[in-house]
Amino acid sequence: MLGRARAAASIAAGMCFAAIASVRADTVNTVDGARLVGTIDKVTPKEITLKTQYAGTLTVAMDQVASFATENPLTTQFKDSTTVTGITVLDDQKNMRVASGTLASSGALDQLQASWVAGTPPPPESLFDVRHWVYQLGADLTGKSGNSDERTTNVVGSMALVSKTDELRFYGSYQTAEQDNNQTSDETIGGASYTAFVSGPWGWYVRGEVEKDKFEDIDLRTSLAAGGTWRPISTDVRTLRFWLGLGYRHESYTDNLPSDSSATLDSGVAHSWTLKPWLSLVNSVSYAPQLQHFGNYLIAHDSAFVMPLGASQWSIRLGVHNDYNSYPAPDRDKLDTMWYTRVLLHFE
Repeated sequence: MLGRARAAASIAAGMCFAAIASVRADTVNTVDGARLVGTIDKVTPKEITLKTQYAGTLTVAMDQVASFATENPLTTQFKDSTTVTGITVLDDQKNMRVASGTLASSGALDQLQASWVAGTPPPPESLFDVRHWVYQLGADLTGKSGNSDERTTNVVGSMALVSKTDELRFYGSYQTAEQDNNQTSDETIGGASYTAFVSGPWGWYVRGEVEKDKFEDIDLRTSLAAGGTWRPISTDVRTLRFWLGLGYRHESYTDNLPSDSSATLDSGVAHSWTLKPWLSLVNSVSYAPQLQHFGNYLIAHDSAFVMPLGASQWSIRLGVHNDYNSYPAPDRDKLDTMWYTRVLLHFE
């Protein structure tokens, strides 16, 4: 009897604790009638992030959220820069109310910039200019067997310290390919760049890159450049940037070919456009001719569609990449074209 009494008391205590915890937890109600319980970590007009003990961190699209309420205060920032901290509620009319003591502030959900846990650093979505690291890893793996055996592996990666007015970026890639046990590609690229916008859409940049390509007979290609940049479009869904500067390029070749060094023009354009929540278009083109001989130039082009995989950090990139060298090494083609399907992992 004593053992049963103790067991019953333990069960009752556990139920009381669970009830208290559920009362004190944040809640998110979805349009299909689900009730999610946990701690709200971040809210934006696009999604809400909820940390739970039963399923880890959940991300729910805001068009699937009917309402939510917090037990602990959030710092909420609206698009007019108004920033308040307090208990936060979203009602079924998509109106947000932030209350702190006897003071309260409210606004429509479409006027929200971001909400985050009070006392923690604001997220990148806020209007505050917070530098943060962004990482990306990707790989293309293709193969073929039968009349011929082919395999191509391309690994890419980047890390960037970004804010609304500048970006420090490091990147690299390695590509190898084989056909019937004969290597047909072996290229390694690494580089770094820094871009800063000092007056509205106007700014400056500096960059450097090294490349080694066995099948273009390039033992080492080194490029350095600096100049001005212009970003006429910079929104959450679309960016457009142009750059123009001066550079220096040195190329040393295999097979005892003479090396080449020259001053260059450095120019290009990059465009990114979120067409739908599930589809983005990205394009870039660069043009770098020698100053003393404009007929000797390099063109690099990349165009791709990027499709996020649900609300995860994974995405698929379908694209084409072109490299054009107007004066390639002897017996080498001027144009290299690669069609790719790339799996990408993004994280911060």
